[in-house]
Amino acid sequence: MAHHKPVLVEKVVEILLDVDGELFIDCTLGAGGHSEALFEAADHPIRILGIDKDTDALSLAIKRLAGRKSITIERGSFNNLDDIAAEHEFIEVDGILADFGQSSDQLEDPVRGFSHRTEGPLDMRYDPYSGSTAAEIVNERSQTELAEIIRRYGQERMANRIAVAIIRSRPLHTTTQLSSVVRKACPDAHINKTLARVFMALRVFVNDELSAIKGLLPKALGLLRIGGRMVFISYDSNQDRIVKEFFRTRSQTCTCPPGLPVCVCDAHSELKILTPRVIKPGRLEIETNPRSRSARLRAAQKI
Repeated sequence: MAHHKPVLVEKVVEILLDVDGELFIDCTLGAGGHSEALFEAADHPIRILGIDKDTDALSLAIKRLAGRKSITIERGSFNNLDDIAAEHEFIEVDGILADFGQSSDQLEDPVRGFSHRTEGPLDMRYDPYSGSTAAEIVNERSQTELAEIIRRYGQERMANRIAVAIIRSRPLHTTTQLSSVVRKACPDAHINKTLARVFMALRVFVNDELSAIKGLLPKALGLLRIGGRMVFISYDSNQDRIVKEFFRTRSQTCTCPPGLPVCVCDAHSELKILTPRVIKPGRLEIETNPRSRSARLRAAQKI
């Protein structure tokens, strides 16, 4: 199997290695593409702590990074970033990276149930050993709950219609069963986009992705040394909005309510935003890696 192509890898390397640091954390190690690029580009010894809760992805990363003694690989969630970093003595690090997308390896493995294009069980868990599966969600949640999940996490305007169709067709156990239900509920020329949004919504909900991102950001900031940098790659507006808002609030010098004659909060900026405009893949990268199309990179430096 070909390795998953890391997204915006040149920009990630440029931003993180510009501080001439030694300690880095890859919060979403995946198959190890970004970490491998950091090792290859660094002109001095660096150490990387790579974290991922996907056991299949970690197996690929171990093979890819075999022989590099300065990589520490840990199975776990970046929800526990502070504890994992402390355990391995990665304190006051120089750079932190998280790529919130799915890898090609995950999408192309039918057993994982992430894709509407292949037959497989409705699972969708990054950690196959814990949490509810997508099948449990679609078969046990109410119509109202399903519509809210699809609307909120997939931004799908026909969420109510799809939720009704799911309720009427239960039980559903495979990706193709769910795809068939959605196709019948929304028979139009844009059905593949609708299917992608429904599957994304279930994946995000199953893995509690947005709450995990919200929890990660302050922990990452706390682990950075002064001058250290953080880089986050998002793939939908919900993810990107969380990162953008965190950068905005932590780069402000005053958090007082508008209208106060003088500042009383005594707040100070913690971050300098390095990407005033979000960075997107170029035409060539999108042509060679179409799944990078929706990627959005934001970066900041601790001050």
